[in-house]
Amino acid sequence: MTIQKFILQNDLQQADVIVLKKKFFGMLDHFAVFLGYNYHTGVPLFAANYTKGTQFINQEELASFLTQLIPERIERFNGNNMQRQQAIERAISRIGANDYNYFSNNCEHYKNFVQSGTPHSEQSKNFENGIAFGAVILLLGALLGDR
Repeated sequence: MTIQKFILQNDLQQADVIVLKKKFFGMLDHFAVFLGYNYHTGVPLFAANYTKGTQFINQEELASFLTQLIPERIERFNGNNMQRQQAIERAISRIGANDYNYFSNNCEHYKNFVQSGTPHSEQSKNFENGIAFGAVILLLGALLGDR
């Protein structure tokens, strides 16, 4: 399926987000923000924050993503046209930032920053909580083992 066909079939609007999951054993979601179309070329524009930093995703890269990842759902932007334009401005304001960090600035942080103005990530919070829970279990096990 072409990117253009995917956009039309899913009625993507600016600031909507495609949630992608790895095809095999994907436990983490990846997020790509639809920014609309390039004014000069008519090519669809997407952006994401990943290990290379926050960037526009070119067509070849997006096609490659879609061979490795499965579009799982669309997270629609909730807001009026003025709020949607502000979301796009937030998205573009981060392009070129090279400060990716799984715990404090990942693709979900970027997606939430674009859509709501507040960067946060449930995935990284859940991972941190899992680590904390595991540490408590290990500590309890060590304490109980000493008895």
